[in-house]
Amino acid sequence: MQEEKNVLRTDVDDFLELITQKGRISLPDAAKELNTPLQTVQAWADFLVEEKIIGIEYKFTTPYVFIEEHKNSKFEMSAIGFDSKEDFYKKARKKNIKENHIKLLWLKYINANKETMKQVFVEKAIGKGLRKEKAELLWQRYYDYLMSEEGTP
Repeated sequence: MQEEKNVLRTDVDDFLELITQKGRISLPDAAKELNTPLQTVQAWADFLVEEKIIGIEYKFTTPYVFIEEHKNSKFEMSAIGFDSKEDFYKKARKKNIKENHIKLLWLKYINANKETMKQVFVEKAIGKGLRKEKAELLWQRYYDYLMSEEGTP
């Protein structure tokens, strides 16, 4: 028997789960199934498309969303494509995502990309002359910052 974990779920989680289950769904149908205003679902979709978590295509004038498949790593750090904490929050606010949803999306973003981010961070630090142990220690401090409330714009 699988142990249940207490996990905080958001409406955005339900939206992503619905897309995953359906494979591809129109935004009006998603709004209807989630019992959520179309404008809200559109804001979620705009943000998730911008972050390359989902893709969007149009059939005539109807938008359909799907989970974006990534061949390599999902994102790449700063110059290579990872968003800073500040940029992530700024983009989400522009899309009118609620503050509590932004925080949860940020945590998911970090957790989904943690290993790749760590690898890029450590490689760059070693490339600048740090020993691997020191680079990994710096990564842990940076990761703690990313996961904290500190520096949240």
